[in-house]
Amino acid sequence: MNVQDTLDDYWSRWAADYEAHQQQRLRDHGEVQAWERVWRPVLPQAPADVLDVGTGTGHAALIIAGLGHRVTGIDLAEGMLAEARRKVHATSGPRFLRGDAADPPVPPGFFDAITARYLLWTLRHPDEALRRWHRLLRPGGVLVAVDALWFPQGLTSHDAHDGDAPRSGRSAHFRRVYGSARQDLPLAEAADISVFAARIEQAGFSEVSVDELPEIMERDRRHGVAPGHEVQRQHRIRAVRR
Repeated sequence: MNVQDTLDDYWSRWAADYEAHQQQRLRDHGEVQAWERVWRPVLPQAPADVLDVGTGTGHAALIIAGLGHRVTGIDLAEGMLAEARRKVHATSGPRFLRGDAADPPVPPGFFDAITARYLLWTLRHPDEALRRWHRLLRPGGVLVAVDALWFPQGLTSHDAHDGDAPRSGRSAHFRRVYGSARQDLPLAEAADISVFAARIEQAGFSEVSVDELPEIMERDRRHGVAPGHEVQRQHRIRAVRR
């Protein structure tokens, strides 16, 4: 398998485990509302056409659809998409498609917004992906990415665990997969969020702004984060296609 196939295989293998943690969080009072506060202020007025790249099990796509938007979610990992589709009613909710988040199989100039939750750091060719996303937006459309500096000390030296829980099989698998892929992931070990913002601006976007998300960080402290990660400051990056 090539690097991307290996990454997709990891996410498909652990999709049910990932989704169980997401659902545990979503059952907590205020979790959905916290994420609505992340997305609502920076997206166009509903209903807008939104592309959620790297949609995974549909966390962002479902919340954004709940705000009244028409959402398409794209992901390559079949296991993650299967979890996403289980949550969608036949006549409502997001549409989920299998495809490369870095090169979505959708028409150019169609979307009012593109969202990316915890995707930027995983991109093998972020500059190419950002330029493609720019072309998919209508003039005045926005890119909104939520991410963090997950591994500022490096993937291989990172003492990966899930909060105070013992290391799990998933943590070990994560370290093997992403430790081996670290040279192919130019944003994975970024030490400052300005690196993300600069890449977005270089791809042709304007009005790039960065906000911290302290409420999400506090919820991470309460519930724990994914195996292989530690709680970090999270950021929301918004940019406009002119």
